[in-house]
Amino acid sequence: MKMSKRLSVMLALLFAVCMVFGACGKSSATTSLPNSDAESKTVDNGNETAQTTLNFMITGAGVWEDKLGPIADKYFEETGVKVNIEYYEHTNYFPALEAKMSAKSSDLDIIGVDVPMTSGYAEKGYIIPLNEYFSENEINEFVPAAIDAGSWKGDFYAPPMNTSAAALYYNETLLAEAGITIPEADPNNRLTWEELVEMAEKALAIVDPDGTKGINGIVFEQANTAYQMLSLPNSLGEASIGSDGYSVEGVIDTEGWIKAMTFYRDVFESGLSPRGLTSAEYQGTFTSGKTLFFIGGTWCANLEYADGFEWNYTYCPAFEGYENSVATPTGSWHLGVSAYSEKAEAAADFVKYLTLNEGNDMWLEMNGDVPARTSVVEAYMADEAYAEYPKSIQRIAAYEAANTAAPRPVTPAYSEYESILNAMLSDISNGADVEEALNNCVEQANSIMAKYK
Repeated sequence: MKMSKRLSVMLALLFAVCMVFGACGKSSATTSLPNSDAESKTVDNGNETAQTTLNFMITGAGVWEDKLGPIADKYFEETGVKVNIEYYEHTNYFPALEAKMSAKSSDLDIIGVDVPMTSGYAEKGYIIPLNEYFSENEINEFVPAAIDAGSWKGDFYAPPMNTSAAALYYNETLLAEAGITIPEADPNNRLTWEELVEMAEKALAIVDPDGTKGINGIVFEQANTAYQMLSLPNSLGEASIGSDGYSVEGVIDTEGWIKAMTFYRDVFESGLSPRGLTSAEYQGTFTSGKTLFFIGGTWCANLEYADGFEWNYTYCPAFEGYENSVATPTGSWHLGVSAYSEKAEAAADFVKYLTLNEGNDMWLEMNGDVPARTSVVEAYMADEAYAEYPKSIQRIAAYEAANTAAPRPVTPAYSEYESILNAMLSDISNGADVEEALNNCVEQANSIMAKYK
């Protein structure tokens, strides 16, 4: 499978929000759009009745209006329930949501939940458990990682619209020049991180022996972020937080964490990975033909790749000896029913429509996201159309989402904890002593967790 000059081939299929970073949008604060011009009434047995209207707040301004709007319209056609959607630019969404929820407004019925925030919103009393509205069988229709991330203290709060996944991209042209061939993509025969380092060092010695061409060996799309880099200790069987959602001591200062973070530091110290770039710049090192191996979201298969080199992708690496415990980044947008809504049952029904039923089929087709429903994952794995480019990236994404996905730490203190983790990752990638950095992270995390216990 060769992949130069393929921008014309869709992977619009794939341009996911994602990234733990969410959807990008236009600069305006909000966009509020009606989703139907139908009359504001419904008919029941020939008698006019008051129409049920739900108010739904979510990110995605400038990106999702043309996708969620038609779903709300279809739902109105089928149920007579109107869903007004208010869209926010990503960075404005969270403070606006906090303001509305802290005011306990009954005007808001459904909210978009960036999934690491689930436990925090549950603890604050912003969203209600949905076990009353979703049966156990319906909950189990979602992939395990999405269920775990959308749950707190044994209750299911936030069903997923979709999820996200990562892949290993590689520059076939440069690797061929070095006499290196990557095996055909197979989740049961992944490359190891150790093999990746060995191949990168060998290839660089041939294609850029004096370093004058600026070729990179291994590049992480979202270096120094919890979303992507927690997959390293997770792949060694390590947790990111205790099962209580608060404990960090004895959890992130273990031998496994030390090994994972030492590997992370070493790829930067050795010069295999460049320091100090943004996510877009890290992507650019691959699209410009200057990187051998690039680990990034499956949405990267839809980037505009430069002419002049061949590229391909495969499953994310594992650590040697831990091939059966590989963990990959995951997580995206889920939905919650406001605890202050006076229409919880109706709101939960629309949430189910958008996450499990026809509305979710429409969403996945229009937005090209990674499915969080096991039935769709199974369909991708069985359908031969997903065995070859361009749909093969969706098969990789679906497999990882269902089998190796490791959600970010489930804790009410996620925002603060993520900031501490990101700072620690940055320190380590810049050469800090690994054990000292981990111990400092534990100390800081203990301090913030104390406020939540």
